[in-house]
Amino acid sequence: MSLRRVVAAFAAWVAILVPLAAQGQPAPPTGRWAGTYTCGQGLTGITLVIVERAQSRLSGLFHFYADPSNPGVPTGCFTMSGTIDHATGRLQLGGDRWIVQPPGYVVVDFNGRIDASGGSIDGAVAGPACTTFALTRSTTPWAAPDACRAAIGKS
Repeated sequence: MSLRRVVAAFAAWVAILVPLAAQGQPAPPTGRWAGTYTCGQGLTGITLVIVERAQSRLSGLFHFYADPSNPGVPTGCFTMSGTIDHATGRLQLGGDRWIVQPPGYVVVDFNGRIDASGGSIDGAVAGPACTTFALTRSTTPWAAPDACRAAIGKS
């Protein structure tokens, strides 16, 4: 077999195997996400910043605020920590410590999945009268209180 045929065969196998290896392997969740979640106060805007601290160990900052359809929601933020299963994209984030706590609010937990393209996360919210959340990667400017922004490096 000539060297040219060996190289061509190798290139064909690489072209087949590399995409197969990448299928089903969701992108890492690190970065800034924006969307909404629903709890007792109604539909609420959220920005979630996620950092992978060690393999499969996550920390984050949960910043919530009024959605245009529900303008009475106050602003608040708390830290989160959790895990991700990189093979399935399943992640669990639990509420940890308040940075800015509106009266009567409690931390919530997220159980969800990052899609294979790495562009969205959705799932269930665990908390009083809570249901679901939906987030997409965000590149828009982040209007968070200074205390929330400062907590990113400490989460």
